[in-house]
Amino acid sequence: MKQNKIFRIAILIAAFGFMSTLQSCTKALQGLKFNLGLQTQSVSVDVPVTPAGSIAIGPLTSTYNLDSFIKAQTGNQLGVSNISSVKLVSVVITINNPDANNNFANFQSVNASFYSNTNSTPYAISLTNNPNTYATSLSLPVNSNDELKGYFGTQYTYNISGDLRSPITTILHCTVQYSYNLIVQG
Repeated sequence: MKQNKIFRIAILIAAFGFMSTLQSCTKALQGLKFNLGLQTQSVSVDVPVTPAGSIAIGPLTSTYNLDSFIKAQTGNQLGVSNISSVKLVSVVITINNPDANNNFANFQSVNASFYSNTNSTPYAISLTNNPNTYATSLSLPVNSNDELKGYFGTQYTYNISGDLRSPITTILHCTVQYSYNLIVQG
């Protein structure tokens, strides 16, 4: 009888110790914080032959599984529900087939925007005074203080527009790449 009582006490102590360990794991997860560099998939854009004036391309839609990205970066410990902040780092447009008469010198201004299945208000980035010099790549100025957490879902829609200073005489095959600073924490 005395041994049975000692055995029960030992089991209670072991159970209490095990429960304390579980709480420690939960607290450890709450302390996890990851600062992740994120580049969503590149968006391919074809700029058609266009006389001088305005040009608009889009909407172009793509999907990106942000939850899988976060889980892969955090050892499956955190997911999309753990996002605490998303800030835009860069928007780069690259012409894959430029020539002397068809490059970013043709553009007076360039605008890019995106929205998602979680926020249908377009977030816009603009370059209003593009230099009249040969260029195959263009970095749009971004506001790295804007919080974009509310834009991240699974489906993204992109639009590109601009004003031309000279005609585009051949189809320009372009790639648009968005890069973000993503913070997740448990």
